[in-house]
Amino acid sequence: MKIRNKKHAFAAIALGAFVTCSATAVRADDTAAEIRLLKARLQQLEAKVAKQEREQKANVHNAAAPPALVCKDGPCPTPPPPPPPVFVSFKNGLFVETLDHAFSFKIGGRLQVDGGGSSQPELGKSGNAGIRRARLEVEGKAFSFWLYKLQYDFTGSTVTGTVQGGIRDAWIALKHPYLDFIPYATDPLTLQVGNSKEPQGLETVTSNKYSTFIERAMVSDALAPSRHVGFAAIAHGKDWSVKGGIYTTSPEDRALAPVAGIPVPFGIPPTAGWVATGGGQYFDLTGRATYAPIKTEDAFLHLGGSIRYHRPNDSIAATDPISLAPGNNIRSEANILGEGLLGTPDLSCGLVPSPNGAVGAALVAGKCVKDALFYGAELSTAYGPFSMQAEYLGAHYDRNLFNLAFARRSGVFAPGGASHDFNGYYVYGTVFLTGETRASSYKVHPLDGAIFEQVKILHPFSAGGWGAWEVGARFSVLNLNSSPITGAPYSNILFNASGGAPVAVRPVFVALANSGVVGGREENLTVGLNWYPDKGVRFMANWVRVMNLSAPFAQPFVNGAHPNIFLMRAQVDW
Repeated sequence: MKIRNKKHAFAAIALGAFVTCSATAVRADDTAAEIRLLKARLQQLEAKVAKQEREQKANVHNAAAPPALVCKDGPCPTPPPPPPPVFVSFKNGLFVETLDHAFSFKIGGRLQVDGGGSSQPELGKSGNAGIRRARLEVEGKAFSFWLYKLQYDFTGSTVTGTVQGGIRDAWIALKHPYLDFIPYATDPLTLQVGNSKEPQGLETVTSNKYSTFIERAMVSDALAPSRHVGFAAIAHGKDWSVKGGIYTTSPEDRALAPVAGIPVPFGIPPTAGWVATGGGQYFDLTGRATYAPIKTEDAFLHLGGSIRYHRPNDSIAATDPISLAPGNNIRSEANILGEGLLGTPDLSCGLVPSPNGAVGAALVAGKCVKDALFYGAELSTAYGPFSMQAEYLGAHYDRNLFNLAFARRSGVFAPGGASHDFNGYYVYGTVFLTGETRASSYKVHPLDGAIFEQVKILHPFSAGGWGAWEVGARFSVLNLNSSPITGAPYSNILFNASGGAPVAVRPVFVALANSGVVGGREENLTVGLNWYPDKGVRFMANWVRVMNLSAPFAQPFVNGAHPNIFLMRAQVDW
């Protein structure tokens, strides 16, 4: 039994082994067949691709060649290369640039709609609304080295109110590698020519698109220059800048325009394009330097200073209002209401009040100011959402005593003495309630030096956020009084222009050599709220309180006025 069982066991094992080997052999045969099939299909595909390539080459070879250019007088010129590919963006304006960055073109602009009212309108309006600025501009680059900008304001309003046209920025600049010789500079020395802002004052140089309050402080408009035609050079690094230039007339102050109501002086040719005095154009030598010892993503410290030498030549306040009659252009930080509470007389002796003084006054008109020196200091800082800014600006005038005396004898109202000083300042603080930082907007611009631009909004309104909210308060002072007035009155007869009998007698104050100029003194407090929902959109609200007011000589009735002024602005820029 045992032997039989062993035989059966061996037979079962042998049968299992045979079945297993048979199954393995069948599977091996199937795998080999599948591999052969795949190879055959691959060979078919390769043959098909090779056939398509041969047909494509044959078609290209047999294609008709374009007709050759035939030129009559010689070999044909080489056709110009195709235009380079460009990058186009519609984000915040239309921007077009070649991929090699050699050429660019941008169309931008701004619209500012203002409105407000005053509780005590002395010289301005109790309420008004209008377009403060409506500008279009084009700017860009050509051939890698040439920069350009042209800006036009369709409202025609300026701080002087005497604009001949709407031209604002209009300049070209050169930034070439050959000018890269300034130590520690991040760019080559840049040369600029045309109508642009003179480099004086942080608040003045910064665009009004990015100003913290609706209007600049009084001292910025009264003692800092606006745009003028000139030539300038600028060098800058990551945290410093130096800019200087020579400037002359401006389309914003009518220096080239005839002055209505002032006769052509006898014997003096109307040179320089205007007939007020016939003299040469004024000019400025202006320079500004800035340095930021601290400059990070959420903090900065800015220091700066500027100086401007002004030579009026024979210009008068009617053609050079900001420099020769400071303060007459400002509107109590509420330009839409036109509330002008300050202003000196024409320091140049340029006004001819009556025919009896016309001939004599023409000999000295525009010659009472020898020169003027303007200077300023800047401080600004930010840490996280908190920021502070302050500026001081001063002016020193040197005058000609002989011409002053001669002008008075000719009937010209010419107060003041040999020299006078005016000054002012502002200081303000802000905080972003939504966490933004003003440090994100501090830039060292390659043409303007240190300025402020658009604040980086953490949670834009278009993305479901609340935008950026900012509150601020500013205290500003402008003092246009210089020295006390001393002297004695006398009678000045106003002759009849038609040659008849005198029509009036008025008292005229004869000021002595040490007499003063009274342009008034004003102190303002401004509280503001700003909302930045998205980049390029801003809504502003300001309350301006005239804290103290000492009236100018020509407007004694405004002495002690304390108006409350409310202003609002809606702004979009692109």
